[in-house]
Amino acid sequence: MRDTRFDSEIDFLLDKACDSIRYLVKRDLLGVPADSAEMTAIEEKIIAQPNVQKILAAQCEDGWFGHELHGIDGMDHLIGELLNAGVEKEHPSIQKAIRALTTPEIASQHKNWFRGGEALDEGGRGGNRAVTAQILSWVHYPEDYPLMAEQIELSLEHTTAAINYTSVDDFTKTAGGKRFYKENARFPGANHIAMLAATESWRTDENVGAVKSACKHCYGLMRNVDEYITFKKPEKFGGGFVGPFNYNWQALTPITEEQLTDIINGSYNFGFAFFLGSVTGVPDFMPRPMGTYELLADILRRGNVDELIPEPAYRAFRQVMGKEPTLRRKYAKKCDLTYALLRACWGVMS
Repeated sequence: MRDTRFDSEIDFLLDKACDSIRYLVKRDLLGVPADSAEMTAIEEKIIAQPNVQKILAAQCEDGWFGHELHGIDGMDHLIGELLNAGVEKEHPSIQKAIRALTTPEIASQHKNWFRGGEALDEGGRGGNRAVTAQILSWVHYPEDYPLMAEQIELSLEHTTAAINYTSVDDFTKTAGGKRFYKENARFPGANHIAMLAATESWRTDENVGAVKSACKHCYGLMRNVDEYITFKKPEKFGGGFVGPFNYNWQALTPITEEQLTDIINGSYNFGFAFFLGSVTGVPDFMPRPMGTYELLADILRRGNVDELIPEPAYRAFRQVMGKEPTLRRKYAKKCDLTYALLRACWGVMS
């Protein structure tokens, strides 16, 4: 049954928003089939947009996107941008890119690795193989593909093993002002959580129960640990420190309006975008900050979200989550922000 609590916001977006937002609202919120004539016509408009055409122009003849696997000019970023704009995974350019990614003879001709990726792979910490599997998960690649199956199993292992820890010091240590994972530690990072969220083959009743218990336990351990946990490369990889990114456990704590205002108006312009990204699409096996969603829904209903976000924070938001291809349209800022808050709340609040 359709959720009617946000009808006015949906009507506003369908009337005023860009083609990408209208497409995503219809597909993801209203359940309009992507292969319908109506949606196909909108997707054709999306593909014609200058921002999408710029990405498509970055595709090599053999299908590889950009010049590397991971980064602003990488396969993951560019394919993600197309999908987030509303280009369907079946689009020929995306399918050609996936063939390039999964064909060693093609992938080896490009920079299909990133700094520290090999070391991270060996430590199970989100290296080249994890990034590749994440891209494949976005397009619903068969989960019995060996790389996919490997990364799903690894993510399940890291997540469920965390139930055995009683403190952050059980699986990390500090030296030289850095906190990093102990050798052979098992604890879920952002890549492990994302892999489980995007796949289905691991979901037995037993596994789902174990993951839910482990994630609740992880939140209890990490809710007050506001430190970046890095990875110390073994000497055979040259030593030094490299990623990965933590999962943002602190974002699972309900936030007050005063705290949100501080984030929005803080000196770190990306704070609001990264916070909103952290609470959008929280997997069903994670604790969910219901108070945060109630606050965001209340802000939505006031109808002035575009007035609450100062320009520096909105410019940063556009780089991370923006959908509107141009700001020349009268309601572009309000549409961008309304959709982002609506997407965060949708399907979560009972």
